[in-house]
Order: sequence, then C-alpha cells, then structure tokens
Amino acid sequence: MLALGDTSYPLFCKAGEDVDAQLQKLGAQRIVSLKCCDTDFESDADRWVDEVLNRIAGVVSRAAVPAVAKPATGKKHYTGEVLSTVNLNDRGSAKHTQHIEFLAPGVEYQPGDSLGVIPENPLSAVESVMELSGADFDRKLEFRNEKISLRDLLHKKLNLFYLPERVVKKYAGIVRQEIPETRIGLPDLLKIYPVQEKAQFDEVLGILEPIVPRLYSIASSPVAHGEEVHLTVARDSFSVNEEIKYGVCSDLLLRLEPGQTLEFYVHRNGRFKLPAPDKDIIMVGPGTGIAPFRSFLAERDACNAPGRNWLFFGDQHFSTDFLYQTEIQQWLESGLLTRVDLAFSRDQENKRYVQHKMTKQGAELFRWLEGGAYLYVCGSKDPMSVDVEHALLDIIRVHGDRSSSGAENYLSELKESGRYLQDVY
Repeated sequence: MLALGDTSYPLFCKAGEDVDAQLQKLGAQRIVSLKCCDTDFESDADRWVDEVLNRIAGVVSRAAVPAVAKPATGKKHYTGEVLSTVNLNDRGSAKHTQHIEFLAPGVEYQPGDSLGVIPENPLSAVESVMELSGADFDRKLEFRNEKISLRDLLHKKLNLFYLPERVVKKYAGIVRQEIPETRIGLPDLLKIYPVQEKAQFDEVLGILEPIVPRLYSIASSPVAHGEEVHLTVARDSFSVNEEIKYGVCSDLLLRLEPGQTLEFYVHRNGRFKLPAPDKDIIMVGPGTGIAPFRSFLAERDACNAPGRNWLFFGDQHFSTDFLYQTEIQQWLESGLLTRVDLAFSRDQENKRYVQHKMTKQGAELFRWLEGGAYLYVCGSKDPMSVDVEHALLDIIRVHGDRSSSGAENYLSELKESGRYLQDVY
C-alpha cells in the first residue's frame, strides 16, 4: 500500500492506513510495508515502486516481466520575476487579496493548473530557534541525500509553524513535559517548554516534518498571457492565544515587490480542465475561487470559443470585495460572459451566498445542465462546496422532477461523465 497525503492535515494518510489494516484483517500479506508519502511524494514513491518490483521479480521470472521505461517524475522548477502586484480589495475591506503577475520564461501550464510554492521560514523565526536551542547552526546534516547546514535546514526545509498535534505530542515526550493538545510553532514550544540539552534538540529535529508546498490556482491563460503567470492570493490570518498570525506562504507572496523573484513549479490538474470550445460552462467561484475561472475566461476569449459561459461569484461587500470587477463587466458587455450572478453576503441583513443565487436561478441552471453544460466549483471546501452541492441536488430534484435518490443519481452521472468538477480546499 502506497498512501498519499498531506502532513498539514490531522489524519495524515489515514485512508491508506485504513485500507492497509483492512487488507491484513482479511488475510492479505504485505510484500512491502505501508509507505506514507507527503505532497512532495515523487522520490519516496519511486523508491517504493522499485522495491515492489524487486520483490515481485523474486517470485515471477524477470524474463516474464517486460522492461518498461520509467517516465520522469521530477517537477520542473521555474523562476518567475514579479511584474506587478495590486490589492484587489478596496479600502475598508476586512480582506487583503493580491493579484500578482510573474514573468516566467519557458513556463508551461494549462487553465485549471495550479502553481506550487515551497515557502521559506522567516529568518527571525530561525534566529529565535537558534537562540533558544543553543545548537551549532553551521554544522552539516544529511537531509534527503543532501548535505545542508542546520541553519539552512530550518530556514528552507523543515516546518517550524503550526506544528500538528502529532508532532507536539512527540515533542512533549522528548522534553518530558505535559503539553496541551494544540497546534503551536517550534519557537513558542522552545520558549515555553525548553529542551534541557543539545541531544534533546537533535531528537526534536528528527520529529519535524518537511515544509509542504502550497498550491494556488493559476489565474492566467497561456494563450492570452504568454509566458506570464498570474495568481490571486488572499492573506491567511488567524488568532493564536489572542495574537494575530499570518500564513507563512500567503504572507511571503503578499510581501513580494516588482523585480523580486520566486521559484515555483506547475501542479497539473488533469481533471479540472476546460471542455471542447463549443460546450457551455457554469462556474461557481466565490472569493479567491474566481482565480481558475479568470484563466478559463481569458483562454476562451483568446480562442474565440463559441460555448456559453455563466459565472457565479460572491464575497462580503460589493463596494470593497468585487474581485476583478472591471474585467468581469467587460466580459459581460462583450458577450463572452453570457450570465453573471453575484452574491455579496454582508450587503443586506440576511447573508446571501452563491448557493442562494444558484437556487434562485435553478430552472435556467437545470436547462443548461440538460443541454450538456459542464459545472465547475472552486473555493472553500467547507462549508461553501458542501452548501453548493446541497443546492445543486435541490435544483435537480425540483426542476428535474426527481426524487432525492434520483437527484443523487443524476449528480453522480454528472461526476462520472466529467461534467461536475471541483477544485476545493
């Protein structure tokens, strides 16, 4: 069993672990141990596959197994230079959403793909860890077959912030202290529950997990924008012990200025793609969920695609949070956008979201689906995408004259045929 996961989630690779345990319960025997991989999985997965093939070769004659050329799996990295950056929210907004444009010679991507960024820890945090641990930060260590100084390891490779509870629990065992089950950063852990000796800090290094890549939907089109890549990035802010904290990667991106560079890779999304040019599409993208649909619309505009386009967009306030307002209005006036439905949740007493607009236009939306339209949803997984799907089921049930189970079957058919696609987070 090869399990793919993301260490930023509490139940890391839980599905793979459950399947592995169930197979054992049913009497299966492993020829290779369960391998749990993080988002940067290629090298670990390659080694696991090689081990599986070697074990199989011990049972089946090598002559019976034809040699197959292994495709290259390494991600191609690009360096993008910041061309421009602008805050899409107006003064008075509770949000900060930045539109960032990079020039990246040779970049290859398609609408629907994402840009992968591996952020670095702020040097101030690294210096704090240096001071609190008393370790020799110039000494060389081995990390993934690479010799690297401890300073660079903490700056560029290991996650120091919002450590998952499983890591905090291991830290508590190392320092032999009771620590509440919470997500906390390494600098704060060292300050509140200090290590007693350098050997303990070396143990702590062994439990830290790699910095995971952050994925951002690309908001540009290769046909319309050439070698440019555009992003729509909202600052991730939250409170920890009544102190405002910012997401490591979003804060990094929002601090970029023209002329600075950023290394990234393109994360392919083979499922979230435009259909044939003559097919109609319905796009539901509140907040930063608008990003891939800006890419879709720019691509269809540049290619003169004849299919109809319907956009549902929403945010908090019309006056301060209407992202890409000028472009959307221009596309509506030019006819590229057949329809636009807007939901600004806090402009009236009762909050109104995109799912409410979908329900209001349910009859027409169902006619589009019956006519072969593709429906895309991008943005927050919970609760937005859940609420949107519930609204869609109600629309199918009411306007398609179906029972609840019939509506669920209809939606399942849309999913299986690739006409209902989600990119949610």
